[in-house]
Formats: sequence, C-alpha cells, structure tokens
Amino acid sequence: RDFKWKVALPAPSLYGQFDNLDDIDYVLQGLLDYGFDDVYEVSRAAELVSGYTRRYLRREGIRRPVISSACPVVVRLISLRFPFLCDNVMPLLPPMEIAGMLAREQARERNPGLRDEDIGICFISPCPAKVSYVKNRSKQEPSFVDCVVSVSDIYFELLNHMDRSKTPKISSGTGMIGLSWATSGGESTAIFNDKYLAADGIENIIRVLDKIENDDLPKLEFIELNACPGGCVGGVMTVEKPFIAKARL
Repeated sequence: RDFKWKVALPAPSLYGQFDNLDDIDYVLQGLLDYGFDDVYEVSRAAELVSGYTRRYLRREGIRRPVISSACPVVVRLISLRFPFLCDNVMPLLPPMEIAGMLAREQARERNPGLRDEDIGICFISPCPAKVSYVKNRSKQEPSFVDCVVSVSDIYFELLNHMDRSKTPKISSGTGMIGLSWATSGGESTAIFNDKYLAADGIENIIRVLDKIENDDLPKLEFIELNACPGGCVGGVMTVEKPFIAKARL
C-alpha cells in the first residue's frame, strides 16, 4: 500500500504449486486481480542469464569451472568457506535482481510520471535465503527488489483470484528454459553444453566445492549448485512437495 505502482516478480517455482494448471497466464492474471499493477516473470530474466552464460563460457582466460551465482546460499558459502573459488563464480546478478531492474525500467516507461520511490517491486520467493539477500544488500549496492513475499503466503490468496472460467488477459513472456530454472539441473541444461555438473542439498554442495578446490573433478565447464533439495521447488517457503512441483513444471 506504500507504493503507487506495484509489480509482482513470480519465481518460476510458483507455477509448480498449482494442480491441473495448463496455462501459467492464469497465475499471472491472478496476481493482477489480487492487486498488483504489473507482473514481470523472473523466468524471463533467467533466460537472459542463460544467454549471457553461454557467451561467457566461450571467453578465454576465465576461471573454470564457472559456478552459478543464482543461489545466494552458495555464493555466501563460497565467500566464507571457499574464498579461493570466488573467482570461479559467475560475475552476474541472480535472475531475481535482473527481473527487478527490468521491471522497474518497464514501470517507468509505462508511467513516465512515477518517481522511483513510487514503484514497489515484490518478489514471490520459494526460500528465505532470497529474503536475506534483499535485506542485507549494502546501501552502495541496494537491491532492485523492495519486498519479498513467500510462495506459501500468497498461494491461497491466489487460488481465490484465479478464475479459470475466463480467458486470462495477459500472456506469459517466458519459455521452457526459464521455467526449467525452478528445478535442479534446469540452469545447466540451458547452456547447451554437456560438460556440467548440477548438485542440490547443502551437504552435496560442500562435497562438490571441496572437490573443485582440490582439483578432484573431471574437466567441467559449468557447475550449478542449489542449497534447496531438488532446486528452488524444494524451498521451505513453498507449498507443494518438490518432486510433485517438478513433475507439474
């Protein structure tokens, strides 16, 4: 209520929470009917990150294997426990931040009279790590996201606003690559390179990072690590079991 123009950033894992959903436009329309003025899908930003990653991997002189920077838990863990691997981390903001930046630019274009403080960017998150990420950004580099709401908090409200008897007004701007980011391995397959490793769960992540630091892995180009079991669909702020949400996606 503090913002004149409110934009929802749904994580791709949100779509896997709903049963018998054959068109994610119903979710996006539900967010508008719930009270948001606009929606910008994080999966769209994820596809941009995938495109940049493919180009980045073709560069000469980069530290390999390149480690994804999408999971804030992994980035934090590397900085504290595996500082030698910091140069391996992809030098790119996570999709949530990029989506927030693009959503803010889009809001200004559509509403030239709005001031920056009038625009509220709200990320719908599957995990608390992204809440901490937004709150702990420095004043020199603040987050493009203003507030974070859990998937579980908004799920039942959305059910009340998703009218499947009507054709939704807006169309999703994302594809299979963006949606696949919700599950472990989805980001890796989007680089179109089979020299990758995808692991999830904090214990597995630590084992992989140990092996990278000790140069005890086969020659790989890319490492995708997700702290939540199964990927973002396994976040503790979701509603559905990870394997069911993955099957739905």
